[in-house]
Amino acid sequence: MHFPDIRRVVTVTASAALVAATVLVGTGPAQAAPVGGASATTVAATTSTTAARSGLTAAQQAGDYWTTERMRTAISADVLVKKAGAVAGKGLKPTGPARSVPPAAPTVTAASSVASQAGGDISAYVAASATVGKVFFYNPVDGKNYVCSAGAVNSTSKLLVMSAGHCVHGGRGGQWMQNWIFVPLYNYGAEPYGRWSAKYLTAFNAWINDSNLDRDVSYITVYPNASGQRLVDRVGGNGLSVNYSYTQAVTILAYPAAPPYDGGWQQYCQGTTYRPGSENKIALNCGFTGGSSGSVWLRLYNDVYGYVNGIMSTLNSAGVNKSSYFDTAVMDVYNSVAARV
Repeated sequence: MHFPDIRRVVTVTASAALVAATVLVGTGPAQAAPVGGASATTVAATTSTTAARSGLTAAQQAGDYWTTERMRTAISADVLVKKAGAVAGKGLKPTGPARSVPPAAPTVTAASSVASQAGGDISAYVAASATVGKVFFYNPVDGKNYVCSAGAVNSTSKLLVMSAGHCVHGGRGGQWMQNWIFVPLYNYGAEPYGRWSAKYLTAFNAWINDSNLDRDVSYITVYPNASGQRLVDRVGGNGLSVNYSYTQAVTILAYPAAPPYDGGWQQYCQGTTYRPGSENKIALNCGFTGGSSGSVWLRLYNDVYGYVNGIMSTLNSAGVNKSSYFDTAVMDVYNSVAARV
């Protein structure tokens, strides 16, 4: 299998969110669950874009939707941030001591990481990670197909993925995305670890109701694969960090799809994050384009996995990428979905 070089860019990160909502991806009428508390969730069942055929599960329907042509022509999801009328919130801040959830190695079979030398005079090597992949989904509001990036995260369920809020919900006036799949280590159409279909989509209400970029973060619970294997057991899972300083050395692994990139392979950017002005976000001047939305910003990346300390949210005209700042609420929502299967 051909593994092209990973390009090196220098990046910047931004901000995140508050109360969360969860949707169950399946078939049947929507059902709302009680809401309350700082980290309350809303649960709803949604229908697939494809008519259910006898014997097909929701996961199979989502996977079957994605033909080679649909994947090739899917649009970068950064345009959804503009459509949502996204705004920055009042700003978050550290809300407690720094805390982390540890990463996990795969148990089913060793995850293959691919070393690739950076360009220029850089002597270090950065390996592509099987925990990171490309996301495909259908937006029922405009009837178009989109792409994002995402990363597997260790949890009790071993089925958890993190991405941007706008990669699962359209924000104010929008709807939940459909036919959502995660393809780890996507490589120009090759899918070495298969497709993992979403079962639950979880996003902050601050994003859903107000398009608040301070909460542009999501958690996705996926189905086990056809062999009954769980995602993190198969590819490994990153850890999670919250309440760390704004200044962190990170590695960002993403699938930018807008020029000068083509979305076919993992790109990486390394640098030290900073706080952009008075915003309670983290930033890095990576210049990553659309398609990188939802990519994981990893502390202590060891060429296999690291600790998610941010999620790619936006890019400005100066090439500055931003992520939500991860505070206690991000960990609280993680704890609420960590065991969900």
